[in-house]
Amino acid sequence: LIDFDPERAKQMLERFTDYLRAGLGQLRGESGTLAQEFEMLEAYLGLMQLRMGERLKVELRLPAELSGIELPPLLAQPLVENAVHHGIEPQIAGGTVSVCARRVDGRLWIEVADDGQGLDGPKRRAGNGMALGNIRARLEARFGPSARLELLPRDGGGTLARLQIPLPANTP
Repeated sequence: LIDFDPERAKQMLERFTDYLRAGLGQLRGESGTLAQEFEMLEAYLGLMQLRMGERLKVELRLPAELSGIELPPLLAQPLVENAVHHGIEPQIAGGTVSVCARRVDGRLWIEVADDGQGLDGPKRRAGNGMALGNIRARLEARFGPSARLELLPRDGGGTLARLQIPLPANTP
């Protein structure tokens, strides 16, 4: 890329630096905020957009009142990686990855949706589900059985990964 499109290579390096900065900051602690998680996702997806071009569309929705909620770092990031790698990349036309946070019945829902090939689509590489198992183990360790990760098929194609985390009673 440096030889053929130096300006794009520069943008990609800047995005990669943003991604590393966001990730390293989160890995230093046992908790981060939802705003920090979304900052990491934005940096990663920006990097993927530079690589994939117009084939990757992104939607991020974080209501301001949820941005300060604490959670273990990098919970949603592997789900976004899976959405890009397994859902969107295999499609010639690409697609959209959408990440949203919302409050539902005293719980925080973080949803990662894609309009890619779906759960039943052909696998690009043999996955061992390690990232999903890791997320489930981290949820169990921090929140017990009241937190969960669901993988669901989307109507019209694609996958929805939903993290459900209990909110503290004093959360505004």
